[in-house]
Amino acid sequence: MNREKTAAVVVTYNRKELLVECLVSLLKQSYSLDAIYIIDNDSTDGTLDYLLGQDLVGPPVGIKGEPSETVKAVASMALSDWPIEIHYVRMPENTGGAGGFHEGMKRAVAAGFDWLWLMDDDLWTAPEALAALVRKKDALRAEPVLLNSLVLARDQADGDTLAFPLQELTARGYPRRGIYHWRLSEVQDQVHDGLYQWACPFNGTFLPARVVAEVGLPNKEFFFWGDEKDFLWRAAKRFHLYTVVDSQVFHPPARDTGFDWRQYYNIRNMMIVNRHFNLTGLRNLRLLVWSLVRGARHGRTGLALVLRAIGDGWAGRLGKRDDLHP
Repeated sequence: MNREKTAAVVVTYNRKELLVECLVSLLKQSYSLDAIYIIDNDSTDGTLDYLLGQDLVGPPVGIKGEPSETVKAVASMALSDWPIEIHYVRMPENTGGAGGFHEGMKRAVAAGFDWLWLMDDDLWTAPEALAALVRKKDALRAEPVLLNSLVLARDQADGDTLAFPLQELTARGYPRRGIYHWRLSEVQDQVHDGLYQWACPFNGTFLPARVVAEVGLPNKEFFFWGDEKDFLWRAAKRFHLYTVVDSQVFHPPARDTGFDWRQYYNIRNMMIVNRHFNLTGLRNLRLLVWSLVRGARHGRTGLALVLRAIGDGWAGRLGKRDDLHP
């Protein structure tokens, strides 16, 4: 059997130090990647110069107003005779996580890669993470699967605390409402053959290129938050979802960003994501009550933001809202 080609897709914006840590961890994989696609959402913190200084990329070239790209072969840090193509793609503007994954996955699939490993720039991958995913996808070859690494909290050393919760699926494949497991030990009785039936999208998500052919690319019009969930539940209609518990990746702990422009996208986009599930009205009602309560704590500005998000979500109006951003 020929070795299938795998590309990592990493989306970044203004986090150059974390990005380099992520890239180094990818270069140290015991099962080497064939390529890494870095999608830089027009960072303003000197990301390109930083990467050039680390000798990880070359100067990008392109037409003004279009994404520019450079490709550089870098040796694997685990297999010195294995070159890895690093594609650095600089977007002409910030297209958000949604636009970044749309662009990176589109390029990797068009280039003929068989499997994609998706992540943001703040993910750190253990050296055996990709090897564990490859072993499982080979074992499950007869089954259409989308796999995910186990996302552990980076500030914990217990190997049990999760950065994002594992949820549970109903018999019909919907997420159970109100169930969130923040420790691996809480679901050990539901782990079979090293697999747990859930996925944490775009945080170490490992999928065959055929997923894109069957369900399409991430919807770039989500811009920020929600695109990964929308893509996941589109894929779940055709592919089984599993977390591979032996594939460990690490993510910084989630932090409260307050109530600002991000909440507009969270509310609006989740109203649309909820259309994938049963009890859509109930799910949206809970979302709206929670949002209105939070917005009211921030006076007229907060309520106006929530009402705008509700109106746009109800109407299905997506896209980037430049007037909301700082």
